Amino acid sequence: MNQPLIKLHDIKKKYNNSSNHKVFSKIDLEINSGELIAIKGTIGSGKTTLLNLISGLTKPDSGRIYIDIYDITSMKQNSLALLRANIFGIVPQIHNLIPELTISQNLELPLIIKGIEKEQRIVIVRQSLEKLGIINMSERLAGTLSVGESTVISIMRSMVTDPSILLMDKPTEGLDPIIADMILSLIRGYSLLNNKTILITTHDNRILSIADRIIQVQQQIP
Repeated sequence: MNQPLIKLHDIKKKYNNSSNHKVFSKIDLEINSGELIAIKGTIGSGKTTLLNLISGLTKPDSGRIYIDIYDITSMKQNSLALLRANIFGIVPQIHNLIPELTISQNLELPLIIKGIEKEQRIVIVRQSLEKLGIINMSERLAGTLSVGESTVISIMRSMVTDPSILLMDKPTEGLDPIIADMILSLIRGYSLLNNKTILITTHDNRILSIADRIIQVQQQIP
């Protein structure tokens, strides 16, 4: 039997060390390679915190988190950052494109961090832009993009390094239906064609309908 790609064991997390308000009092969760997981819950229930725990951006107060063979709760920050760059593609709720750089340059950044040679970076970026049908926008500055356009580029940027795990925080929330449908197609295509593991926080019924599994996160009572 295959081991789960992601495993959380007895995870506990408070909002801060001085608070008794628990985000999670106990989480045991296993996610297999290739699963498309939708995470739903009310505001403040801990959906984003769960993604941050899995990526190692947030440490649990207790418990263990395993990504593949790695116990990320015991890893040093340098090793964890390297693992994150090689395994994860992350799409935060607040986009972090660099406004002074072009779309192409923003897409190229994670490839530079991963150490991919210039010639290969150019090919990967061009293929990504062609896939989106926006090759003519390659030199447009990210700071001139709409919210929806920024979301699409952020998602594509998370995919350019071909990560094993994609984490997305409410990618379609508040967007025009046409842009939201484009994002939905990106997610579905990436999942089906590449057998990637995807976790998405969402309230979007269209994403919930294509998920292999839905995880309901409930707000803890102080």
